[in-house]
Amino acid sequence: MIKAQLRHQLHILRTIVTSALLLIGVSYCAVSPVTQAKMDEFARTIPSCSSDNDCSVKWAAARSWIEQSSDYPIQGDSDTRIYASNMIISHSGVGVVVNLVAANGSGNYQIVADMECFSANNCPELWDKMVDFNRTVNRAQ
Repeated sequence: MIKAQLRHQLHILRTIVTSALLLIGVSYCAVSPVTQAKMDEFARTIPSCSSDNDCSVKWAAARSWIEQSSDYPIQGDSDTRIYASNMIISHSGVGVVVNLVAANGSGNYQIVADMECFSANNCPELWDKMVDFNRTVNRAQ
């Protein structure tokens, strides 16, 4: 009888420990409301263009933003992609890749930035930079 009680208590203890570890793990994956708001703003404000002139002006603004804000120099630059990143993992900073992509076959395009964090500090300013990119490119005329 004592063995059965000990087994039952051990089972309860394992369940509690497992639940606590699961809760801790899930809490690390949760996004704070502030970060979620920045993610939402980024998604809502992705720059778009509809004419050659509009796209050229905004693409030039994207290139200029990268030159001023990326921690790495531009490694590749074409009419549809700008790449400023780092192949050496030990150098910390934020890398930027911007693509010009067709939007729903309507003749419109989106200028979509993707930023990578090469840092042990997880680049807390990453979403701020992404929102700033969108704002800067959207203001270009």
